[in-house]
Amino acid sequence: MTVPLSRARLEQILEAFKSLRIGVVGDFTLDGYWYADMEQSKLSRETATFPRPIIRETYSLGGAANAAWNLADLGVGAVRGFSVIGNDWRGKILRDLSADANIQSEGLLNQLDRQTPFYGKVMLTAGGRRAQEDARLDFINTQPLSPEIEAALLAAVETALATLDGLMIADYQPVGVITARVTQGLLKLAGAHDQKPFVVDSRERAGEFRQLILKPNDTEAARLFFPERNVAAVALSELRQAAIEHNRQTGQPIIVTRGEQGCLVAFAGECVSLPGVQVPPPLDPVGAGDAFLASFTAALASGANPMEAASLANLSAAVTVTKVGVTGTAKPAEILSMYDRWVSQIN
Repeated sequence: MTVPLSRARLEQILEAFKSLRIGVVGDFTLDGYWYADMEQSKLSRETATFPRPIIRETYSLGGAANAAWNLADLGVGAVRGFSVIGNDWRGKILRDLSADANIQSEGLLNQLDRQTPFYGKVMLTAGGRRAQEDARLDFINTQPLSPEIEAALLAAVETALATLDGLMIADYQPVGVITARVTQGLLKLAGAHDQKPFVVDSRERAGEFRQLILKPNDTEAARLFFPERNVAAVALSELRQAAIEHNRQTGQPIIVTRGEQGCLVAFAGECVSLPGVQVPPPLDPVGAGDAFLASFTAALASGANPMEAASLANLSAAVTVTKVGVTGTAKPAEILSMYDRWVSQIN
């Protein structure tokens, strides 16, 4: 396969990121890693279980916040976050980490009866061996946003759009900030700013954003295009044809990510299978989708075509999977290094 993106063009796109202003609206989440030394665990007489003696804790941006962090580490000139979080200790850490990552957080609104989404990852360690992840502790919301906070969130996005070059929509939580009313508001704003890329990553509701640029993974795409079928039975050729039809009907490109296999890029009435970058283990896929989303959106906003943007996004995802135990990001120098590896594999 011919490399669809030259190194000189890649450098040009990465350089253009410095002048971009991109917004991220969606489920800003805090990730926590709690390290338990199981050699210090003693059987509890009261519960007959072994406790997790936590000896170290670290926190990082997750969900839509991780997507925003990826934009910042790509060198995007200004990154603005829009979400609703709780007035709790997790929200404070999330705001502090956002500030450290140079993410403008004026658009992170508080709802008093809401908690900041949090994924607590208990890492079991012993004798210097590699940590093993225990069952995760998820802090989620079960009540929808209030009408007042929905209106405030949409108003914040609308006000900012005049100065933004693109918008990412990261819809990750079952009861998150991308409600039916927020969805309709975003679609209306996209129609009024159709010269700017609106790129959507929605795990459960991609069909509601059909007129925008979609970035589902292969399972999500199979569920979107073939809702009555077992997704495991949907062939790659069927996904490819469905992506072409979607592109022809909507006029929007659609990118279907396939993990280490790369992605499908459907635009201009055709669909190309773009191979992934093969990297050796150990690997950690957490955050790779956010890296892809951020890089793809930033590249489109800089003027890259969908194939160029997807190529850059593939490289970013390959960088992040090599960062084990953290929702990592990809920086321009790391992307260029990964590009050299990718070219050597293709040739």
